[in-house]
Amino acid sequence: MNLIKQKKIITLVLIAVLIMTSGLSCKLLPTKKPPLSLTKPIELSYWGVWDSSDDWQPLIDDFNIMHPNIKIIYKKFRYAEYEQKLLEAWAEDRGPDIYSIPATWLKKYQERITPMPASVKLSFREVKKVLGKTEISDVVRQLPTFSLNDIKNKFVDVINDDIIMDGQIYGLPFSVDTLVLYYNRDILDSNGIAVPPGNWTELAETVKKITKVDKNNNIIQSAIALGTANNVPQAFDIVSLLMMQNGTQMISSTGQVNFHLSPTKERDNLPGLQALLFYTDFANPIKEVYSWNAEQLNAFEAFISGKLAMLYGYSYYLPLIKTQAPKLDVGIAPMTQIQGATNPLNYTDYWVETVSHKTKSIDASWGFLTFAASQNETEKYLEKTKKPAALRNLITKQREDPEISVFANQTLSATHWYKGKDILKAEEIFKELIETLPNSAEPTKLLELTAKKINLTL
Repeated sequence: MNLIKQKKIITLVLIAVLIMTSGLSCKLLPTKKPPLSLTKPIELSYWGVWDSSDDWQPLIDDFNIMHPNIKIIYKKFRYAEYEQKLLEAWAEDRGPDIYSIPATWLKKYQERITPMPASVKLSFREVKKVLGKTEISDVVRQLPTFSLNDIKNKFVDVINDDIIMDGQIYGLPFSVDTLVLYYNRDILDSNGIAVPPGNWTELAETVKKITKVDKNNNIIQSAIALGTANNVPQAFDIVSLLMMQNGTQMISSTGQVNFHLSPTKERDNLPGLQALLFYTDFANPIKEVYSWNAEQLNAFEAFISGKLAMLYGYSYYLPLIKTQAPKLDVGIAPMTQIQGATNPLNYTDYWVETVSHKTKSIDASWGFLTFAASQNETEKYLEKTKKPAALRNLITKQREDPEISVFANQTLSATHWYKGKDILKAEEIFKELIETLPNSAEPTKLLELTAKKINLTL
């Protein structure tokens, strides 16, 4: 073993000891010969959707240098097949040890997760020089994982309420994404719009300047994809954010859906309904802000083809836009806010890494995730993937990156609202509300009925 590799091993061991212990001491197990169960070869299967094996390999390599007995194999799936593949694998008593899921799925999958233990026991490979000879030995150490206070203090606020259930940690996030406004600079410039809109009032005025329709109200040039559900990919998130920005209480203190009620004693003060009507106006041909309808392409497809001036989306949209429309002059603006709002409110959709209830290697699985979620290792992952950080200590640096700064600036004000067991069913019910509201004779009752339906999924 050459000197450079020896130094790298020693350095990584020291880093792991300092980072993973979170101020606590590692415990060397009181035995001369480590237990065979901890030093024998272990192979971990890791499943995900959005990341490639190249994204995780640097972290896996660093972990493997210190723990050569643990091999980690990452496999990427298409989102459309992912959940079914997980269920099939578990039914056949196989599947991943570690897997990724949206944070909104944690409640649904709680029984299929092994929560993070307070500590893990891992075998470390030690290299020493004794009397001029190199000696290699395996030593087992007990390492603390993340505590509840670590989650609260080291990660952005939205994470605490999502990953902690029944006093235990069920997943670790590496990134927290938020909605932003993507815009086509050429279309805005050609319509005399120097800067993209920053609030909903400005957006409405911008829409009037850009949207072009013929005498039959057919849309020739669309400004923004709003108003419908099925051809706007993030319709649920956009409407949810609009409602929350407008003062809607989405969930009551007892955990029940509350968006159909007034947050005050005034019965006519229904901010949730007001926000929904504002949203659906963009697909109403008799409204000044008419810019979209159910006959349009999927909003993302319309944007990359130059038929849509502005699009709400997440950070993972950017590499897709660059790949599919390399000549498009795209800009990124912060998420639209209520005019005059003193505190911005942004909507998040993020994934967490967790450990399967079927794993036979709990310590190795959570040991890797704890190691990978340390600041040094997470920074490597984020630099490669260009994702916004979940760790507070990395946000300031990301604000200096022109490609990721908009997202980094929004992370601390990120929120979302659903805490039930079937987010996909809730989204389906919500989309039905968006589609039926414009033609409803009793919108208040429709909103109340929708709330009752979603309450059943809780």
